[in-house]
Amino acid sequence: MEPVEIAALLREIATYLDLDGEHFRARAYEKAARTVEASHDLDRIIAEGRLTELPGVGASLARVIAELAARGAVDLLDRLRASWPPVVVELSKLPKVGPGRARKIHEALAPRSLDELAAMCEAGQVRALPGFGRVSEARVLEAIRGRHQRGELLLLGAARDLTAQLVSHLRGCPAALRVEGCGPARRWVEVIDRLALAVSTPETDRVRDWLARHPLVVSLIATGDGTALARLASGVLCELHTAPAARFGVAEILATGGDRHVDGLRRLAGERGTALEAIDAADEAALYQALGLPLLPPEVRDGTDEIAAALSGDSFADLIADGDIAGAVHCHTVYSDGKHTVEEMARAAEGLGLRYLTITDHSQTAHYAGGLTVERLREQWDEIADVQRRVGVQLLRGTESDILADGQLDYPPDVLDQLDVVIASVHQRYRLDEDAMTRRLIAALRHPVFKIWGHALGRLVLHRDPIAVRFDDILDAAVDAPVAIEINGDPRRLDLDPERARRARDRGFAFVLSVDAHSTGQLSYISNAVAMARRARLRKRDVLNTLPAEAFARAVKPSSTI
Repeated sequence: MEPVEIAALLREIATYLDLDGEHFRARAYEKAARTVEASHDLDRIIAEGRLTELPGVGASLARVIAELAARGAVDLLDRLRASWPPVVVELSKLPKVGPGRARKIHEALAPRSLDELAAMCEAGQVRALPGFGRVSEARVLEAIRGRHQRGELLLLGAARDLTAQLVSHLRGCPAALRVEGCGPARRWVEVIDRLALAVSTPETDRVRDWLARHPLVVSLIATGDGTALARLASGVLCELHTAPAARFGVAEILATGGDRHVDGLRRLAGERGTALEAIDAADEAALYQALGLPLLPPEVRDGTDEIAAALSGDSFADLIADGDIAGAVHCHTVYSDGKHTVEEMARAAEGLGLRYLTITDHSQTAHYAGGLTVERLREQWDEIADVQRRVGVQLLRGTESDILADGQLDYPPDVLDQLDVVIASVHQRYRLDEDAMTRRLIAALRHPVFKIWGHALGRLVLHRDPIAVRFDDILDAAVDAPVAIEINGDPRRLDLDPERARRARDRGFAFVLSVDAHSTGQLSYISNAVAMARRARLRKRDVLNTLPAEAFARAVKPSSTI
């Protein structure tokens, strides 16, 4: 199993443990999930028996992780799944509800669905429970309605976790020869409207029956041509694509999408006198080869011009990859709103094999995030120097400086010049009109110190729209400015989006792929940033933090230019 799949199952165990009231154990499993997710050489660590060397992994957890890696299942999870119906799990994940309230509601009322629970709220049944009341009942109802209003949409991270759980379940089916998670989650799309799985099998019905037994699956119907549609307890839909081994490549292509990309492949097959579904291809590479194409990475299958680019000779083999990243950029500590110390962040980065780490806590205007005064910033410099003597990873001192309303940066020039790296971000006054926000950002990016434009459009996926701004006007005005653009790996941000990143790339801007980490576990967010960059078709040469430490420091020095 891949680390992300193991992490998903560890989080599932944590959810059940929370429902059982074992909160301490639940936190331990959640912490272990973050650790596993961030481990780039987990197979080797397991093979060498060194799991207990990982942060937060004791002997018991090490046995669970090793068993999950070996067979994709563990008896503990099987027992927990049998203990709780799917509706309780979904209820526990709703905002303002949580495991404790979900357990109490289940024990007293045993609703079979969230819709049934909503009706109970409307009938006043929840307020009558011990520890509840009118306000608590209203919050539960609001959470259920909020989920319906948002639709059955998932953030990328949740979709990948859920897909990994279903993949693990199906791999336990003796009739499943090969199982792969597909759909928009495989393409790293920010918002997921459906899950998808591809299974190689000679026994489609047996695989469908096996999927239907997963505790989160509430219904499954066959839709023809080897496909089926499962509905999960949350309302999320999951497509199941099955095929014999000789046609698995076709099933995987169809399950992964995107729709325009698949349509393009169908047209290409038609030009060669065949149908896409008629091609014998045991894997995706064989199918693409049959169409005269290289194997296209899932991230570029967006249906724009990737097929034409491939026919013209672009294999996309040199897209940026996780292993190209040399340093973790945009990291917060306890000095502002982070959870870990400078040394804890440094040792975690060192454990991941990174060569450098930027310490970029919030600046003084960011009172909401514990922003650092100049005096406090200088104290941090002393601590960074002290920690540097004890760690091998190179520490760069910096700031995430607020871009003020007039476009100025939130420290005087003499302070900025003493830093190694400046990330300039909008954190306040998001609602400026388009003209004012455009002027604000142009002024900030033209500021004479070199800076990294942090989470450029300020979006929070599914929660806050991008700022109103004329993005291309900013790019045109700043094309010769001392600036690089951040692609932020925080799963709530994933900003800059791939389409705009591509427009910036075409103008010659350099990029930094950042973690925006507020804890050691969030250093793993780099995989999200890399995925967004791959969707923008960035190469290693486009990304500054693929450089060695000294070269990166020279490239982003506030007093220098690219």
